[in-house]
Amino acid sequence: MLAVSGLKPGEALGQAEIQAAAQKLIDTGLFSDVRFSFDGVELNYALKPAATLEPVSYSNFPWWDRAALNAAVAARVPLFHGMAPPESGMQQQVAAALTALLAEKGVRATVTAVPAKDEAMRDAGVEFHIDAPPVQIGGVTFSGASSAWTEPLAAIQKAAVGQDFDPATEATLETAVRAIYHRQGYLDVAMTGFAHGEPQVADGKVMVPVSATIVEGGQYRLAGLHLSGDVLMTPEEFAKAAKIHPGDVVNEDLLRGTLAAIAGPYRAHGYLRAKIDAAPTKDAGNHTVDYAITVQPGPVFHMGELSLVNLNDQQKAQVLQYWPLQPGDVYDAVAVPQFLLRYKNQLHALDGWSASYKAFEHEDSHIVDLVVTFRRGGPLN
Repeated sequence: MLAVSGLKPGEALGQAEIQAAAQKLIDTGLFSDVRFSFDGVELNYALKPAATLEPVSYSNFPWWDRAALNAAVAARVPLFHGMAPPESGMQQQVAAALTALLAEKGVRATVTAVPAKDEAMRDAGVEFHIDAPPVQIGGVTFSGASSAWTEPLAAIQKAAVGQDFDPATEATLETAVRAIYHRQGYLDVAMTGFAHGEPQVADGKVMVPVSATIVEGGQYRLAGLHLSGDVLMTPEEFAKAAKIHPGDVVNEDLLRGTLAAIAGPYRAHGYLRAKIDAAPTKDAGNHTVDYAITVQPGPVFHMGELSLVNLNDQQKAQVLQYWPLQPGDVYDAVAVPQFLLRYKNQLHALDGWSASYKAFEHEDSHIVDLVVTFRRGGPLN
């Protein structure tokens, strides 16, 4: 408190110094009210703590971890202990402290504070970020992978270089690694030991090398697909639509294609929020996996208003002559994008035109208003 206020015991004080000290305490943002009394000998401040303090995080400061940064900032900003009031003078002091710490590393930086969000995009405090110079991934080293994966992993490494280094870097790399292994049935693959090396400043950028170990696991084959619940296709139709079959190496791209094929009939019947889940049951000993596919249809959406943009009355009339949905009809999300292609031989008034669709789906009324914008040039689709 004394460090923040600038007061020192034993020094002579006047009204101006007393008020200046009170203002310094208010400027921290930690207190909603500061009052003082002075009898000529003892100076007393009554402090009312602010109602809100936000946790502080750091997005791209690769020289330190959060605990080390909190300690380093606290050494420069009295009363800072990893929390700060929103939009306060303390936030400015933290940014200044971070700027000074970076300068000691030879980095002239611009540091800003932005609202932090959690995974559900809710407010989660304040995050400090180096805006300039850019902090980027300088290189990626994977260990533990067999030689068969050299080429696809090299593609991930190449794509990562130059991308922003931030708290999402590890998850982004892991997602990319899982994607290539899951296409070949390696469902237990894991990326462990993620770490970053000493940042290097070059060409006006901070380049951060990163590394991780890949644990591949075994390759899985499909034991079976089981579709249950209120489904809109027969077992024969499902077998024909499936992109992957028992005995095949599990390829999650093909599995997603199968789920999309299941979703098609639902979207054609207005179930725009149909949720298709595939719950895996693994047999680790035999390296097989069985998927139980279930459908939650959700509400039925209906056609609302159709708007045709940039057409004259004759062209609109021709479109409406073949348009398949009337207001109140169940919305067919499969037929709508196929409409122009399906009737292009009949819609001669639109020769030389192209169109784009924009569906406005109203969650409260389950109505879909559709805007089709036409432009000259391009194929009619």
